[in-house]
Amino acid sequence: MPTATDLAAVIQQEQDAMAMETRILKFFPLVAVNQIEDAAKLPSQLRYSHPATVRQLDEASGTAYVVACESLQSTVFWAATDNDTYRRDYLLYLNQTYQLDLEHIPRAYDVDHLYNRSRAQMYGLRFIRMALVGRSANRSHGGAYEKDLTVNEASRVRKDMKLMDAISAMKYHGFLSPLRDDPRDSEIAAYAAFAASRLGISAAEIRTDIEYLREKASTPWAR
Repeated sequence: MPTATDLAAVIQQEQDAMAMETRILKFFPLVAVNQIEDAAKLPSQLRYSHPATVRQLDEASGTAYVVACESLQSTVFWAATDNDTYRRDYLLYLNQTYQLDLEHIPRAYDVDHLYNRSRAQMYGLRFIRMALVGRSANRSHGGAYEKDLTVNEASRVRKDMKLMDAISAMKYHGFLSPLRDDPRDSEIAAYAAFAASRLGISAAEIRTDIEYLREKASTPWAR
């Protein structure tokens, strides 16, 4: 099914699949689950018309799965929250799925957890959606937002699954996410326009969601 011939094409294919899922759902897709089967069955608004299959990644060092949707030309790598060899397993996934015959993933690329790993462990969630991203862009964002959420959500009741949020999606699609002392209004404006045209979510909704998430990250509201 996948036809990418290099890592840049893999990133583009993963981003295209994420964008298509978002357009269909009118909200962001699942990025963390407690039962891996849910990644292939939910949300039902997506999977009713675009069914997916889930299989364990053969010969993986840790626990890892591949969720594939033929109608969307989508293949997604999911790793267990406790998988410390996810980069090695993602390399295996690349070579099995795209026949790239790589000996290693170049340092220019990160294998990114699309839901913060510490938060997933705090909630007791078992599996996280992963994606390949450019290392320099990924590390230019800073982790204050995710660290603050992890602290401020420490007392919340656990849930069985999590959707990607607007700020995490902003980062994933290559926009600089807001910092504690820098709201990055121009980046938010550019991302809101992108979301409206590419993801099918209104610019106003994106702005509202980001404002809510920033407030949530800066307030110990879970205590």
